[in-house]
Amino acid sequence: MCDIANMFYNLIVSVIVSKSVNEEIAIDNIIEEFKELPMFVDNLKDRDIEEVRKRIMSERSIKLSLGTVIEGNIKYEKWFLRRKADLDLRYWERYKKYLLEKSNFPTGVVNTMDTMLDTLTDLLGDPEINGEFQRRGLIIGDVQSGKTSNYTGLICKGADAGYKVIVLLTGTIEKLRKQTQLRLDEGFVGMDSAAMIKQKENNVIGVGNYDATINPMVLTSTMDDFKLKSARNLGFNLTTINQPVLFVIKKNVSTLKHLNRWLKTFNQNEYNIIDNSILVIDDESDNASVNTNPEDRNPTTINSQIRELLSVFKKASYVGFTATPFANIFIDPDTNDSMVKEDLFPKDYIYSLNSPSNYIGARDIFSENGKWKGMLKEIRLKPINASNDDFIDCLLPSNHKSDHYVVDVPKDLKEAINLFLIANVIRDLRGDVDSHRSMLINISRFTNVQNQVGVIINNYLKDVQATARLYGKTDTSESLKDKTMKELYEAYKKNYGDLNYSWSEIQDALYKGIVSITVVVVNQNNKNSLNYEEYENNGLRVIAVGGLSLSRGLTLEGLVISYFYRNSKMYDTLMQMGRWFGYRKGYEDLCRIWMAEDSIQWYEHISVATDELRNEIKKYENSGSTPNDFGLRVRTDINSLLVTARNKMRTASSMEVCINLSGEVIETPNLYSDVAINRSNNIVIRELIKDLKENDIQEKGSGNAVVFKNVNKEIIIKMLNSFEVSMINDAFDTDSIEEFIKGYKNNELDKWDIAFASGSSQYKYKVLNEEVNIVERSFSIESNNKVLRMSGKKRRLGSSNDGRYGLSKEEIEKVKIKFKEENDNARTLNQKSYFKYIKRNPLLIIYLINLKECKSEDEKLGQNLISKFKGSDNPLIGLSIGIPKLGMSSTQYARYTINKVQQGMNYQYDLGDDE
Repeated sequence: MCDIANMFYNLIVSVIVSKSVNEEIAIDNIIEEFKELPMFVDNLKDRDIEEVRKRIMSERSIKLSLGTVIEGNIKYEKWFLRRKADLDLRYWERYKKYLLEKSNFPTGVVNTMDTMLDTLTDLLGDPEINGEFQRRGLIIGDVQSGKTSNYTGLICKGADAGYKVIVLLTGTIEKLRKQTQLRLDEGFVGMDSAAMIKQKENNVIGVGNYDATINPMVLTSTMDDFKLKSARNLGFNLTTINQPVLFVIKKNVSTLKHLNRWLKTFNQNEYNIIDNSILVIDDESDNASVNTNPEDRNPTTINSQIRELLSVFKKASYVGFTATPFANIFIDPDTNDSMVKEDLFPKDYIYSLNSPSNYIGARDIFSENGKWKGMLKEIRLKPINASNDDFIDCLLPSNHKSDHYVVDVPKDLKEAINLFLIANVIRDLRGDVDSHRSMLINISRFTNVQNQVGVIINNYLKDVQATARLYGKTDTSESLKDKTMKELYEAYKKNYGDLNYSWSEIQDALYKGIVSITVVVVNQNNKNSLNYEEYENNGLRVIAVGGLSLSRGLTLEGLVISYFYRNSKMYDTLMQMGRWFGYRKGYEDLCRIWMAEDSIQWYEHISVATDELRNEIKKYENSGSTPNDFGLRVRTDINSLLVTARNKMRTASSMEVCINLSGEVIETPNLYSDVAINRSNNIVIRELIKDLKENDIQEKGSGNAVVFKNVNKEIIIKMLNSFEVSMINDAFDTDSIEEFIKGYKNNELDKWDIAFASGSSQYKYKVLNEEVNIVERSFSIESNNKVLRMSGKKRRLGSSNDGRYGLSKEEIEKVKIKFKEENDNARTLNQKSYFKYIKRNPLLIIYLINLKECKSEDEKLGQNLISKFKGSDNPLIGLSIGIPKLGMSSTQYARYTINKVQQGMNYQYDLGDDE
């Protein structure tokens, strides 16, 4: 929108907020009234008014629903709503106005936040009681979904209720701490903390503009973390001050030690207790806070210092906030009794936040029918027959070292940069001139490599800017003769050609739109390089190159284009690297994300697993179960096994785990490359087919698969007992599955269905009197050439529809209905849905496989393997097992012993900070 339209929009919003108007007719009346003001009559066009109206109505339509909670001690007495009428809630009321008027939060969203924060404040513990307490809780939200707004609101209500000391723990990076401090200055303090320390005038910001008469004490700033020397000069007893005291600090050992020492020095009584209250908000609580040491050793230092900070106060409440709660739920998995001790395990409550309806998350981008799936673009990796080096894995192998020399960046990264430049121009043409715009490039964890890439990209940017200056105002027929201008045009046409902007419009505004774009490298050597606050009035336009410093909690304002090339497979590491989640109001259609096929498939898997975790919380909400019960349940879940770094699960050299197979699907995507082993497995399947002759019912399933119904479990056990499965398939241990089937006490596993899946190969495999087309799968070569990992579209052996085998059309329709009833943001059904929502036989699927494209670098070996397993005589064979929901809870678990070798083969993770 143009400046006058923005002015009109801001005026209408302020009136709507002040009058608490929500009805569409009332909003229309306000628009009609104010458009007649002299300042708008001659300057505001009808299309501007309509655009303002559409924007306001769109924002008013954004919805937020209350989350779900699992509570601990059912005898806990709720207190906040009882005391609320006697509290003035001044901190919350001014923050509420700030959200509505400054941040343009929809009224309905803020009202829901208000209700939700009442619940969360009630769970903190009453800071005004005469007794003592130690409360522990966990709040789960989506990545980049606005957790900062939620914990700022919780801090406001906690201060209103009487909490005296408030400690906000950020991550381990100073840049993130400063960004968080600024958010708290604006949302809670009401003053610029740096200006306060320097005793400057005119330091009122944020909520201070709504009520400057309340001033919490803040002993950290956007300039400095907590410093013991400075604090000693302000030594005071907490009982002598009326306002709350705020600390925004990194999870740093020395900083935590200094804070603990300072608080004790001036406030401990003769019983070594501080007779007051503390609220500790732990942002990204799965990072650095979790005790990763074995049980027979002292806790990790940061974990120990946080626990000491809490234990020294008579009334203490700890609240962890995270989008990746796996490590928190896995706290101390070796023993069950330790989970309820005063570690940081959320013994008192786990609350799952919902995101507003305009949030763009993993399920929107990576699920099969996600609304924003079109954002994804696949990074070009070197094909088998390619000979040039114009691919990211040639220029920068995924396993590169810190001293790797970068000579250039690949074509698709240059295309991504070109698209970012064009996106800047389109946003300018839309009138959104003064907003921040960012591009993320995350391709290495090494600072040396990041610095080299930054230089190369900066040189490329300067060349493009010079070309735009030279050709921007020339005729397009002339400008497109230039190679760089032609590449810009091709990027535009390929990605934005369907938008209502011609190339001549974009070219005309090109130089002005891109001349202010800069390249910054964000890592431990360049800690202060990304400063959006310095460009508050005219917007920073930046290409940010980095690694870990661009992950975990750091917000890239106005992120439009992302280029992501990392090889972590830990759920939490990958999700936290996803800075592209969040809110993209007005430019959603411009956003693009480049990543490798492997990463796309992992994100899709992680999205499903995380949503399942949230659904589990929903199920537990009214079950009477505690967070401790839930923690134990999640640890036995097939999809939560090894989802975080191994040290966060404290695994020893080996571990025995129980895995719940009820309602689950397991398979063997990793197959032996040995011809003799596969020949032996072929013999096992031929023996199985002979055994199936005794079953009378045989039918064609979907896709011409051959399906056998109601097969006795003894036949399944016999086959599993003879079939060789690679140990890398850690969820498909045939001995454990056999023991599980034999040990289950009910009759739900007595009768099975068996399906021979059909594929697209020209080769056929005879099953009694029927034939199935052999399945084709691309593959990679792993584990010293001993294992072939199936790498199809889903990076799995099977597909989402394979769970249909053995079901009638009526049963399939019943599954669809139940799925939609339970899933608000309905995705396409996954394979597990066919076992979760209907009573049925367990299903064994047999995949007869011919190999096609090899995705490993050894072209010769790949072609050799393709020829070895070609045809109908000796296909590779993979298995899948689906188990329906089981009724006998005490025996629905299979026990697995998993050693470090197995864990290491299938899961990788980044080793820590940028190096």
